[in-house]
Amino acid sequence: MSLRSFSSIFAPTQISKRWLLLWFVLIGMVIGRQTEPAFLLLAIMITTFQSKKLYISRRWIVLGGCLFVHSLVMNFISGYGLGKFFQQVILLCIVYIGYNQILNYCRFSWKDWFLKYIHLVYVLSCLGLLQFAVMISTGFDIFPYTFDGEATQNTIRLHAMLAEPGSFAAMATPAMAYVFLAKDYWVAHKWKGSVIILAYMLTLTTSAFVALLIVLFLKACMWVRWLKPILAVTVICIFSWSAANVDVLMEENSRLPKQLQGIQLKIAQTLTVFENATPEDFELLNASSYATLTNYWIAFNAPHRLLGTGLGSHEQNYERLYQSDYYLYGLNKDDGYSMFARLFSEFGWLGIILYAIYLYKCYNRDEII
Repeated sequence: MSLRSFSSIFAPTQISKRWLLLWFVLIGMVIGRQTEPAFLLLAIMITTFQSKKLYISRRWIVLGGCLFVHSLVMNFISGYGLGKFFQQVILLCIVYIGYNQILNYCRFSWKDWFLKYIHLVYVLSCLGLLQFAVMISTGFDIFPYTFDGEATQNTIRLHAMLAEPGSFAAMATPAMAYVFLAKDYWVAHKWKGSVIILAYMLTLTTSAFVALLIVLFLKACMWVRWLKPILAVTVICIFSWSAANVDVLMEENSRLPKQLQGIQLKIAQTLTVFENATPEDFELLNASSYATLTNYWIAFNAPHRLLGTGLGSHEQNYERLYQSDYYLYGLNKDDGYSMFARLFSEFGWLGIILYAIYLYKCYNRDEII
């Protein structure tokens, strides 16, 4: 065997380098809050060095320029400091340039990316089930910290290596939906699909159960098309009954498991938004409902509802409109706890309309991903 053929066994090919880069970026997304931009910066340097080219679209430069000018002006009009604004601009540039560079360099299809993402969710689900089993049996959390040192939520709920159960549920929702909705995926990958769904449900978060119900609703509509209007009416009736019977839902039901009682209480207390109209009222609710409703209240009561207050300003809207010595004050104020809440807070009706147009333009009825 020649020296060249021997070295080729160990030297990674161009294709394998690109697969390694893809895995590198995917892993960076889930092992800590600080790692995604850090890994992306490194990926930008690697791909730029390898390809001798920086891929930046002129259209996105124009769009980014409009976003920059709009947010700079609205932050100035609102009388806000620009520190958070520039932080968000830098992060957005890293995210856009990073992913655009990697997509153009690797040249893999979206399906390649997505299937690798599902495999990553499967690995994390296995780790999560191990963490859950050890936690249930011994009370010890084998992942007390994320990779970048953030303390994880030490409860019996599954969180794997992520900071909290809600983080795992949010990250795994597209994979869970794909397992149910993609044609023939369950037939070919029963074990992998079962592990993902089990881990997803053991997060015991309200958002996971709501997402699961929505996916099951969509699956039923795929099977029987005439069920769609019936199911829609059923959902409306259930929501209407729940809103009219908050007191019944608030009653403690000892027949339910403790975690399901907690979910029941969260749903019931969130429905009391129809009766409570200020953040001080929301302080009487559980932490999840308090964070959700407070950030929505801020978004709907922030100034300049037509144009918003500019990128990075939601936290300053929060501090201007609501002050309290409540022990949970400021919970999720930096990210709004909801993309819709933050989008409406920072970009107003203009942002909501543009985002709806973007979703409509990008929607592909024939592609489940």
